[in-house]
Amino acid sequence: MEISKIAGIILLVIGVLLIVVPLLQTYSILTGKGMPPQVFKNPESVKIDKNVTVADIQGQVQNAMTKIFPFEAINSILNLATWLVLMWILMYGGGKIADIGVKLLNSNHG
Repeated sequence: MEISKIAGIILLVIGVLLIVVPLLQTYSILTGKGMPPQVFKNPESVKIDKNVTVADIQGQVQNAMTKIFPFEAINSILNLATWLVLMWILMYGGGKIADIGVKLLNSNHG
């Protein structure tokens, strides 16, 4: 076997693995069997201050925001979005690597 065929097969296998493994991991996360890595952490303590005066507009806005947007939900969405973007990049790169491997395998047919 020529070196280009061996390199083509190796690149093809690496490319397919870079497509299949992220797909399986993402499937397990989206079906609830796993959790995405925690890139964004929950704040240590987000407490609603009950002693906010009427004049303390910043405190009132902060209390309202913590009631409307729970930080746990926002962090979960950001972690899932980060995971999906990373997996898309890996799968795209895997496709390109597999494409190079196929081109190496087909280059000797002529």
